[in-house]
Amino acid sequence: MRVICLPGALRLPLSLFFLLAAAPPLLAASDFELVDGDRVVLLGGTIIEREQSSGYWEAMLTSRWADRNILFRNLGWSGDNVFGEARSGFGTTADGFRELKEHVTALRPTVLLVCYGANESFAGQTGVANFEQGLQTLLDTLAETKARIVLISPSPQEEVGKPLPAAAAHNRDLALYRDALSRTAADRKLQFVDLFALLGGEETSPRALTDNGLHFTPRGYRATARTLATGMGITAPETPLELKPQGVQQIRLASLPQPPAPAAQSTDPKKVIANSAPPTVVTKGLSAGRHVLKIDGQPVAAATSAEWAKGRTLDSGPDIDQAEALRQAIVAKNRLYFYRWRPQNITYLTGFRKHEQGQNAKEVVEFDPLIAEQEAKIAMLRVPVERSYEFVQESEAGQ
Repeated sequence: MRVICLPGALRLPLSLFFLLAAAPPLLAASDFELVDGDRVVLLGGTIIEREQSSGYWEAMLTSRWADRNILFRNLGWSGDNVFGEARSGFGTTADGFRELKEHVTALRPTVLLVCYGANESFAGQTGVANFEQGLQTLLDTLAETKARIVLISPSPQEEVGKPLPAAAAHNRDLALYRDALSRTAADRKLQFVDLFALLGGEETSPRALTDNGLHFTPRGYRATARTLATGMGITAPETPLELKPQGVQQIRLASLPQPPAPAAQSTDPKKVIANSAPPTVVTKGLSAGRHVLKIDGQPVAAATSAEWAKGRTLDSGPDIDQAEALRQAIVAKNRLYFYRWRPQNITYLTGFRKHEQGQNAKEVVEFDPLIAEQEAKIAMLRVPVERSYEFVQESEAGQ
């Protein structure tokens, strides 16, 4: 990842958007890249379905390759497993698996991000062999798309205290299913993201990423976006943005920073997530006193000359606002696509009661232009724009 610098600017760090400082060293990953025209399908259970409502993972991937047209479609289904059971509706497991295959195939994916094992893990050690067999069948089916496949392990269960069950025993089982995924990925030469290990593995100290020990909150998805990138081998230089102490500098970032964190969901000090690090700005040579950094004329941070020389992080500003607008557009697109492929009255439209209202199924396609409208907005918002950076004395900032 690089920064595009116009006259007067140097370089910007982007790894800070993606790397989770507290994460263990990367165990094994090859560099991951999306190319222009890729069609990325996210497939899995609750962790995938709920991501569409936060959009932090997709925003990270979209921003990383802002110069490329990449389509994302979320086919997550809460409670699902490698057998497609949750998708079966009023039918059989075989019906659910057929639905899974048909939905994936219809999207003509070039990349598949597949995350299973969380629901299956409740079967314990005795269920591992069955899981592996189902995983092989699923991957054989997905291989027919000729898409590049990335396997993602489930995340560990957090220790959240009573009345919810302790996490230790379940995490031992989750490790077994993570190992099965790792073996399968190695045998098939697929990229594997060990989200379980990157988020602490069997260590059950609270991280406040979830609302019940298992399911990520929006803040959890934001924090783990950088973890996911780490596991996928998405890296960038760590050079800070060095600004000159005087004059207006024109800078256009190559990639937007991470969107801001959502409102805190708890005031409990134990429920605090370390904020992702926005770009670090270093400026040496400022005169004594406090100085305000303005971006496009908007004050975004104030500090002493000594503090700016050490480096400050930005948690507001027009680029961060743009990143949030991008995330919101992604969430809106995902919501519309969800209505497109999983309408609430699907039983009447295409299910066993379609003889009553099946004629209305033709209206589902009317979501397509609405989805396209959001895709166009995403294409515009994902590209950083040139902005003016300037330092002013704090006493002059309001003038």
